[in-house]
Amino acid sequence: MTLTRRTLFKYAAAGAVGAAGVTTASIAGPATGATASAKWPGHKPGHIYLGVSCAGDISDALRSVGSVGLARSYYRWQDGSREDKNIRADHAAGRLPWISFKPPSTSPGGWAAVASGKYDADLRARARRYAAHSKPIVVTFNHEPHNDNTGSPSDFARAWSRVHDVMKNETSLKNVVSVPIMGDWEFNPKNRSGDPAGYLNESVLSRCHFLGVDLYQNRSAEGYDVRLGRTINWLNARGHSNLMVGLGETGCTNDYGTPSGATWWTNSWNWAAAHTDRVCAIAYFNSQHNNNSGNTWVLTESASKLAAYKKSLASSVACKL
Repeated sequence: MTLTRRTLFKYAAAGAVGAAGVTTASIAGPATGATASAKWPGHKPGHIYLGVSCAGDISDALRSVGSVGLARSYYRWQDGSREDKNIRADHAAGRLPWISFKPPSTSPGGWAAVASGKYDADLRARARRYAAHSKPIVVTFNHEPHNDNTGSPSDFARAWSRVHDVMKNETSLKNVVSVPIMGDWEFNPKNRSGDPAGYLNESVLSRCHFLGVDLYQNRSAEGYDVRLGRTINWLNARGHSNLMVGLGETGCTNDYGTPSGATWWTNSWNWAAAHTDRVCAIAYFNSQHNNNSGNTWVLTESASKLAAYKKSLASSVACKL
């Protein structure tokens, strides 16, 4: 399902570290809720929606942590009834839903078909479904496109923009927060095949409400300060310092030794909490489902890791819808 989980060992073996000189010094300090204004529907300046990402029943992911402010979930193109059911449950529980769906076909040509307008009627119906809900929904078309063989980067950019524009024309994006998701490895200078600008061209960046990133602990030991900082600086360099970032999937583990999962999480969360002007949402992958990396991401791996996450969840920065 995700690049990070499927190929984490490959990246870890490669070091998955940034080039010397990459810094987060250019990132501004956090704006306060008293002075900042909301940048997207549901955004709470000075706060971060902290929750879980799960490929199965969310009740399993919530059992060990309790109530959260964000729920990340995954659907097929024609999966509207299940999607709506879960969105209603999330809203009722004070969770911001962050949903993801793939195109009707993930084979080569699938993005081109969406971009051509072939599925506009489906997209208009989808927009009306979202508009009928009572609160915002973060909507991602084809997360981690670099991990699929559905077309070229430019095909994806055209398809993503078509999805956005058709829904905007139908309902003015009522309740919709449009967010693409990339794996953070795409922004790493050691990834010679990475092409974030191909997928996230100006058409996409000028339309999206914020940028989603999938980022898991790896052997480099680098946390959000380096790895999210790299992505934020990439946005800044392209004239999009207004765009926030959110983590569609993240996870930590004791499998790498030092730092421990609890330490990596605590350091990363503290950095995010100090940069709420740019970081707005974090979904922890607290699930055994679709985990093919061999790593133990679930929070119950250790008492210290679970306690570290729950401490973040109880902080004044973490928020609910």
